[in-house]
Amino acid sequence: MYGTLVELTKVCEVHALVNMEYLSQIPAHDELKKICASVATPYCQPYAPPEPASTLPYAIREFREREIAYLLNRIIYLHQIDVVQLEYTVFGQYAGDYQHIVCALFEHDVSFQAIARGFRYIRQPLLQFKAIWEYLRMIRYELGLLSHFDVVQVCTRENREYLESFRPALRGRIQEGLRAGIDATPYEYPGPPRRPCTLLFLGNFRHQPNVTAMQWFAKESLPRIVERYPQTRVIVAGADPPALEVFDNSTGALELPGYIPDIRPLLQQSAVFICPIRSGSGVRVKLLEAFASGIPVVSTYVGAEGLARKDGEFCFLADDPQEFADRVIELFAHPEKGEELARAARQEVMANWDMRAITEKLVASYREALQRKTDFSL
Repeated sequence: MYGTLVELTKVCEVHALVNMEYLSQIPAHDELKKICASVATPYCQPYAPPEPASTLPYAIREFREREIAYLLNRIIYLHQIDVVQLEYTVFGQYAGDYQHIVCALFEHDVSFQAIARGFRYIRQPLLQFKAIWEYLRMIRYELGLLSHFDVVQVCTRENREYLESFRPALRGRIQEGLRAGIDATPYEYPGPPRRPCTLLFLGNFRHQPNVTAMQWFAKESLPRIVERYPQTRVIVAGADPPALEVFDNSTGALELPGYIPDIRPLLQQSAVFICPIRSGSGVRVKLLEAFASGIPVVSTYVGAEGLARKDGEFCFLADDPQEFADRVIELFAHPEKGEELARAARQEVMANWDMRAITEKLVASYREALQRKTDFSL
């Protein structure tokens, strides 16, 4: 989102409405004031009281806040807004029935698909029941929500086709390739020598797929790697890390440094980047960052969805834990193979995932939608 904002502010007047969950986020939010015409930061911690009989998904109710709706309408009227861009399914609830304003939603992932993919990893019957009920509520809500938008942005072709299979009427309104990307220039390539036998995983651990991914890897794949390379270290970096006991650390190889403001040194120094994601949907920007940094990658097919469809093209792909471990071991033993993968991955990012080129297409999409809605062009 920040990368999109940076590029949009070069060609548009941008007014940002950014939800703030913690007061500690104020300095980060203040950075937006340097580039945006205005920044409003309502303070809203996600919370919703239990309402088992409600047809609204819990994730929607916990982000329902009257102040956000008020501020959004205030910004629209005061600044003569042409396009309202909403982020995430949970904030899609603030869409209005605008006659002369384009309303767009970016589905960072398909929420009901993410719930369905995560179901297999739930073991407790009560939690399984809650997940089924949340899935039913979310699929009803999300598919109904999307019809209210002029443009629905998704990360990948797979996301678009998945949504269209449920709601064919949305064809032509769902667009991929307009949002997920990075500015690759700050990532040094080729970088300094890498530390042998070091693995790196990045993720915000409030996002449950990151937790389940590392639980699976630490239990199923890591012991096989450590058996071959006892000196292996696994750096698990990201905000809101759980206690180490949440993961199987019987190998003693895991390190949880928590949130790291600048992850580029880790990307440049580690030997292999792992992405053992098995649920969720959308593009993993952390993989784009890894590709840009020239670190070889081992990922599951879901983890690399939308970025790599063929094993060995830009990274190694494996869903079986033994095969996942074998791919890591292969890169440890033959770093020259990793260099070949990294070179191809870097070229892919520069050619197809550059934020500047993506944002140019996004602005063109806005203009087309606005012309259709208002009968005039900007």
